[in-house]
Amino acid sequence: MKKSEPNPTPEQGSRNVFCPHYSDCLDRVIERGWMSWHCHLCGERFNQAGRPEFALSVNHSVAYYDLRSGN
Repeated sequence: MKKSEPNPTPEQGSRNVFCPHYSDCLDRVIERGWMSWHCHLCGERFNQAGRPEFALSVNHSVAYYDLRSGN
């Protein structure tokens, strides 16, 4: 299986933050001074290998907990 190379495109669009090339692409984008970029032409654009196993969101409206004081 051939590994793809980082391939950012200088247009507005979606990015895959879980891609193994994301950091390299971000470095290239910064070096080139692009205001926006996308992953549409990259072979890794659907790779979710870097996605964490835990949920990235909460399923309730209040994302904090009340702690009672020891008084």
